[in-house]
Amino acid sequence: MTNIFSIDWYFISLLFFIGLSCILISKNMFKQLIGLEIMSKACLLAVILSGAATNNVNLAQAIAISMILIEAIVITVGLSILIKIYKTTGSLDLRKLL
Repeated sequence: MTNIFSIDWYFISLLFFIGLSCILISKNMFKQLIGLEIMSKACLLAVILSGAATNNVNLAQAIAISMILIEAIVITVGLSILIKIYKTTGSLDLRKLL
């Protein structure tokens, strides 16, 4: 169980840092929003894994459902802002926004 548990945390941290690098490297705001979603999915997996490790599945499930709801709201608002920026500037490049 310990080996599988550490491998799971390794892949969760890898997924989190992939999302973080996507946010930091990309100049396209849509790619940054996708990177934010990847990071939030890594956090969601970490909550589920920690709930399974501590045998507190009900609390982890409640937190996971709340996180999914918040992610849906953030993505909806983010995409609406991106559509407005694209209609205004004609591009999603951060350098052209400033």
